[in-house]
Parts: sequence; C-alpha cells; structure tokens
Amino acid sequence: MDTSSDIFQSRLYRLNRTLLSLLGQWPFQKDRYRRVIIVTTSFIGLTQALTQVLALVTLRGDFDALIECAPPLIVDGVCIIKLTTLICNVEKLKMLLVHIQRDWRSWTIKSEFEILSRFAESGRSITIGYASGMYAFGSLFPLLAIIPKIIGKNVTSDYATRPVGFPYHVEYYIDLEKYYYPVLIHNYLTTAIRLTTIVAFDTYVAILVQHCCALFSVVRYRLEYIRKSIEQDKELTLLQEDDKFYKNFVYCIQKHKDALRFARCLDMVYTKAFFIEVGFVILAMSLSALQATSGTLNPHLAVRHAAYIIAQLLHLYIACWLGQQMIDHSNRVYTSTYRGEWYESPPKSRKLLNMIMMRSISPCTLTVGKIMVLSLPSFSAVRPVIIFFIQSFSIRYVIVSLLLAKFYFLF
Repeated sequence: MDTSSDIFQSRLYRLNRTLLSLLGQWPFQKDRYRRVIIVTTSFIGLTQALTQVLALVTLRGDFDALIECAPPLIVDGVCIIKLTTLICNVEKLKMLLVHIQRDWRSWTIKSEFEILSRFAESGRSITIGYASGMYAFGSLFPLLAIIPKIIGKNVTSDYATRPVGFPYHVEYYIDLEKYYYPVLIHNYLTTAIRLTTIVAFDTYVAILVQHCCALFSVVRYRLEYIRKSIEQDKELTLLQEDDKFYKNFVYCIQKHKDALRFARCLDMVYTKAFFIEVGFVILAMSLSALQATSGTLNPHLAVRHAAYIIAQLLHLYIACWLGQQMIDHSNRVYTSTYRGEWYESPPKSRKLLNMIMMRSISPCTLTVGKIMVLSLPSFSAVRPVIIFFIQSFSIRYVIVSLLLAKFYFLF
C-alpha cells in the first residue's frame, strides 16, 4: 500500500498505475524500487539504441537501408523525451495526483462524485482503447518480421545488420547468426519497453486531462443547477436564502481557480515534450511513407509500414483530441454562467459571476512549445503536410500498399 491512498488502488486508475510502475515512473513508488527499474529499463533501451546508431554507420552509403533505420531511431528519441519529462517533473506530477486525491476526498454533493466518476471512467476507457491500439499496431512491425522464421520459409536477408526475424537494423559487432536468439530477445524486449513508455506517458496525460475536464464540469453543474446544488449541499441548506446563492458562487470560483491551476500546471509540464514529440512523429510518418514507396513492394512490407504509420497517426490524434477536450470543457463554463437560475440570486451574488465569465473567455489549452495549440483543427492542419510529402514520392505506391495490406489481412 503506497501513500497515494485508495483512489489509485481502484479499477479507475489501476491500469495507469501499473504501466507507470513498470517503468519506475509512479510518483508514489519507493525511491529504491524506482531507481532500480529506471536504471534497468534505461540500460536495455539505450544499449539497443546504440546498436541502431552503429548500424547507421555500417550502412552509410546505402540510402534505402538508412531510410529503413531512421523510423525506429526516431521512436527511440520520442521515448527518451517522454521518460525524461516524467523523471524531471516527478514532483509536479505528484502534486497533480495529490490534487486528484484531494478532489475525490472533498466532494460535497452526490452530483460532484458522479461527475468525477464519469470522467475517471472515461480516462480508463481511453487508457484501455489506446493501449490496445498501440500494442496491436506497434507489435505488427516486429512480429511480422519474424513470421518467415517461424513458418520456416527459405528467406534470406540482404543485410548482415538485419537477419531474418529482426524488426530493424542493429550492429553488435558480433556474429548475429551465432547469437541470434539472445540478440532477438534484446530487440523484442526493447520494443516492449518502447511501447510501454509511449502508452504509459500518453495515458497518464489522458487521465490528468480528464480530471481537469471533470473540475470544469463540476463548476458548470453548480452554475447551471443552482437550486439542485443547494438542496444537495447540507452546509448550504442551513444558511439564509441570500447566503445560499452567495456561498454557492464562492464555491464555484474556488473550484474554477483549482481547475485553472491544474490546467496551467499540466501544460507547463508537457509543453516542451509535446514540441519535440510532434516534430518526431511527423518525421517518423514521413520517413515510413518514403520507405513504403521505395524498393520492391510486397504485402509483408505494406502491412508493416501501414501499421507503423497508423500507430503514429493514432498517437498524434489522441494528443490533439485531449487538447480539444481541455478547450471545450473550459470554454463551456462561460455559457453555463447564464444558463442557470442566476436571475433568482440577489445582486450581491450576481457580481461574483462576472469573475468566472471574464476568466472563461480564454479557454485553457495544451500547447506545443507555446507555439501551437493541440486541438482537432491542428491535427487537420498536419494532414496536408503528410499528404504533400507522400505525393512528392508518388501516391500511387502508397495506394497499392494499402490495397495489398487489405488483401493480406483478408487472406
């Protein structure tokens, strides 16, 4: 039992807690366990990344092979950024989790508890769906590479740095055929660490964003259903009629300020990471598209690269969708202030609503290095860049790749 108390032991956050604990990134883990796990996973990941860099040196001069080496290395870069962000901001992230714990302990009416539960359940569903999608698409890339070896096909590799069954080029300066299985296990173990890092980091952001949206929704409920809120709040029912409205609006202001602080802290922690990450994701998709259009195309390669690109698009889409959620829920507080029974409140209480409305004019956002706002329009803006890049290397090959991928799954 750790110091985070019961809510993080519940089914709502258990999966996120497990994923982060596997990487030593759960803030409430004992320090010695965290250090052991971080050192172990980092050593495995960095040694494997080093072998990929050495493969680049070995394959210099072969353009197709260099392009093939680039996407896995870019994913390594993304994982390093994610882990570094978690390690460097462990205290800030711990504060956000403590904030969540405090909110679960301090709800005052049943409707607040239901709102917190609904958004926490939504975060759990996002975690399950995103983890399933990323592990499914992310596993296709390495698993399809080993199928010829498993079924015993007489297939040979064109590169000594990538024997049959290896998902990407590596250079250990040893006989890879002789030490085939130890090196293969090292490759696949690193792939599992990569996927877990991406899933744990992104779903961590998801549950934090969902809780922030829940805080804004609590404020909206109190503003839209003033009478119901007063009836459910035992402390307010004991006050005079005018004081009931006043205290309810004061509570809304306090909760709104909490939500704003939570949103600012969340953006502060992740804005730099998102800046580097989005650039890496776009570069990785572009290089995968280029790789899919070069050389001899076959169903095996088509499925691998299509899965890789889809995983990256899913990765980028979820980040933009979460940013859009933050914008929408913070923006709706403004409209909620005049949708409720504010006209029944005394003039003294109505003046408090101006404070909420003024601050709600500017929505809360998740930003990419304070340059770009993560939102669905931003995701739509990225697509033409990818399409233009693909078209410049002949779009017809990509269409053929997707068709072959479709028939590959059917048969």
